[in-house]
Amino acid sequence: MKIIKSNPENVAPPIGQYHHVAVIPKDAELVVLSGQIGNDTEGFLPQDVETQFANALTNIKSILMNEGIDSSNVFKVNIWLTEDISRELFNEKWSEFHHQSPPATTMAYVSALARPEIKVEVEAWAAK
Repeated sequence: MKIIKSNPENVAPPIGQYHHVAVIPKDAELVVLSGQIGNDTEGFLPQDVETQFANALTNIKSILMNEGIDSSNVFKVNIWLTEDISRELFNEKWSEFHHQSPPATTMAYVSALARPEIKVEVEAWAAK
């Protein structure tokens, strides 16, 4: 199963690490993850947004592994943040996650998430 990710030439190139389009084969099985927050495996939620973001990506990788797939199967990610994040750290962790094949991505700043202490939530869609 191959997910085709592309950036059409008739639109401006992406402003970050993502593709404009992801095409899923018609016989693929979808794997939809709930939004992952930045808690660790024990449920501890760090106070800083950077560690929460890194943990959320780790949680997604763990769920994907449990499904027998990895981040190369991810075709869409939504990222919601309640405060600014270090772009350097964001780019580093994001690059490690997608391994030079970034999914179609939406990133937005919102006023609040499910609880005041949650500063980031990352939702992923994958196919297998």
